[in-house]
Amino acid sequence: MSSRLTGGLRGFARQGKDGARETIKYYSGSGRDERRFIKASFFIGVSTAVLWYILALYWSALGFSSQEMGWMFAIGSATSGITLIFSGYLADKFGRKGLALMGLLGTTAGTAMYIADKNFLLFAGINALISFSGSLTWPSMMALFASKAEPSRLKYLFGLQSFTNEVGQTIGTFAGIAAPGLLPFVLDIDDVGSFRLVFLVGAIISAIPILYVLKVSEPERHSEKLMLEFDKPTRRMLYAWCAQSAFIGLGAALVMPWISIIFTEGMGATYWEVNLMILLSNIVLAAGFFIVPFFAESRSPVKIIAACQMASIIFMVMIPYSTGLAMAAVLYATRSFFMLVPSPLVNGYVMNIVSERIRASFVGLGQLAWTVAFMCSEAFSGYLWNGDYTKTEPFLYCGVLYVVGTLVFYIYFKNIKEKHEETGSATVR
Repeated sequence: MSSRLTGGLRGFARQGKDGARETIKYYSGSGRDERRFIKASFFIGVSTAVLWYILALYWSALGFSSQEMGWMFAIGSATSGITLIFSGYLADKFGRKGLALMGLLGTTAGTAMYIADKNFLLFAGINALISFSGSLTWPSMMALFASKAEPSRLKYLFGLQSFTNEVGQTIGTFAGIAAPGLLPFVLDIDDVGSFRLVFLVGAIISAIPILYVLKVSEPERHSEKLMLEFDKPTRRMLYAWCAQSAFIGLGAALVMPWISIIFTEGMGATYWEVNLMILLSNIVLAAGFFIVPFFAESRSPVKIIAACQMASIIFMVMIPYSTGLAMAAVLYATRSFFMLVPSPLVNGYVMNIVSERIRASFVGLGQLAWTVAFMCSEAFSGYLWNGDYTKTEPFLYCGVLYVVGTLVFYIYFKNIKEKHEETGSATVR
């Protein structure tokens, strides 16, 4: 038994090494625009960490209630949902570069505005601006840079993009959460002042990707009837993709925006301990992003994605039953690894099953389904927690919704192969 286990671990390690070597080989042969995407993703990761992990802690330090935070999250998600109705279509029709730049500029402006004094309506408006901007940016950048790599190599492009993004998030999260504990010893400021300084620095860093996108080339797009590309098979794929996205969004909103507060107020962790927990998760995840594309070379990406997501659910629902912070940290890191490490495979797969001309539209509509579901669940989540972050029910509800979403994805997409440039379309076996 032990020899089999040892052999299995050696085989996994060998494949991991081969995966890292293949990823490095891809990067050494990649073009300038591909490298710009990968580099820009690092700085986007830093600013994303500020707007994801740090934001809830900042709002809590300002004295907002869980209900107020739930509504501010929901208002942002509602704005994002409305924007996603048209952002992908506009990107496909008029140009992805311009819309991506507009979104990046809006994110920078919104992040800087968070240094204002506490005001529910103002902060809800800022969150709406940032959500609007993000919904312009992501579908546009996904489609813009997906055209820069060969279809068979997209998983490596998105693997390295996810890797650098995760490294950026790791640095941003570590610095952002450590700031309230360290800055008061250096500067004459309290926790709130420390968080404001974090958001100011985050705004400056969020402007750097603009410089990379400005240098990217994009062919002129002519006015065409894009809706003709949404034929019956494509519409079926879109409905299934939106359905699974919605179930995942419903579940995610119950737990993920609250995870830092769950660790601090629910489990008694200090900011420093939360920092270490998230740091562990991000390091493990970054390593996974670097090697996971290679595993899909000889395996079905749909099976890998579904298997990883199912595994993640087990570890996620165990978090509130942890007997200590060390156990919670391991469970959270393992959950994050299995749930998020297939992301490069998901992005590459979706880009390859639809026509190049409607990639931004397809991604945008899928993100719309996730966002609308997330928004509805987010508004409810504040009342579900109701200031008691020791509850187990939100994790269980989240797990059930994740299971349904994963099953929808696997049952429909297991027979849909990625298209190749020479065939021009996805095929159903």
